[in-house]
Amino acid sequence: MVMVLEKKGLSLKSGDQIFAEVGGELLDKFLSRRPEKGGNVGIITGEQGSGKTTLMLLLAKNLIGKDIVIWRGRFLAQWHRFPNWEEKVRILVHKDDNIEFLKLPYDGSPATKLEIPDLVTYESAEDVLRLAKKDKLNVVYEPPGYRISDELVKDVKERTGRTISPDKLEEEKPAYFWFELLYRLLVRRDRRWYSVFIDEVDDIFPETPKGAQFALQDWMKDIVKDLRKGWVSLIMSTHTLKNVDWRIRTKIPTRIYLRGAEVEQGSIVRKQVVLGLRDGYAVIDWGRFGGFFFKPLPPVDYDVLVNRK
Repeated sequence: MVMVLEKKGLSLKSGDQIFAEVGGELLDKFLSRRPEKGGNVGIITGEQGSGKTTLMLLLAKNLIGKDIVIWRGRFLAQWHRFPNWEEKVRILVHKDDNIEFLKLPYDGSPATKLEIPDLVTYESAEDVLRLAKKDKLNVVYEPPGYRISDELVKDVKERTGRTISPDKLEEEKPAYFWFELLYRLLVRRDRRWYSVFIDEVDDIFPETPKGAQFALQDWMKDIVKDLRKGWVSLIMSTHTLKNVDWRIRTKIPTRIYLRGAEVEQGSIVRKQVVLGLRDGYAVIDWGRFGGFFFKPLPPVDYDVLVNRK
């Protein structure tokens, strides 16, 4: 319980209440959408099972209808935990991909095929932006292999001075699709709000990139500010911050710490504050720091396995 004391007409608030008020203010600021401020970029970190995906789904729920929300699909899916997902989730799969969705009941009964009410195919990153709906959680499954476009190669060279060698341009990696999508968001000709959610972001921006990905991640750290100016928010999660490329990590202004998170050296957040976190509690660090509480999502009785044939 938070105590508020009255003395000589002044309201003296406990440290816990101030901590919660600051946390609420920072969270509201993170979710606000003001044209003069642009989008926001943040990363959620905590140990396995600490609630990272739950918090991301709750943030996405808050933003649907305000932003066009794009969610990176993973093969042990979590989007089915989104409330009323049959009506609120749109799945986008590349036209050359062949995947099926399996329902895995917790009671141990055999897996069955899961029917997806809103399933569409796309051909390109530009297609994704065209097909994504403002009133949906747009879950995008990256293609099994992707080769970056000539336009993106040119932009990488212009912004970073790095030339990607011809042999590296032949590389096809699923992660490259997300660089292409961010590039298309950067150069699009509209002013609509977008939020891109990338769970397990170290899959996309690893600490030790090789080949063309090294240049792409160098480009990524240079466009973060421009994405924000273009009304794009980027919300990511990882178990351990040091697994994310330091060049990009240092460009992320907002940290949200959950149970078991490692606090970075130099942070204004004391390690002891994070060590005391319980399930459903978070510390947000954005110039100042405070705490907030988030409720669990309604329980489900099955997992979803996405199987690439």
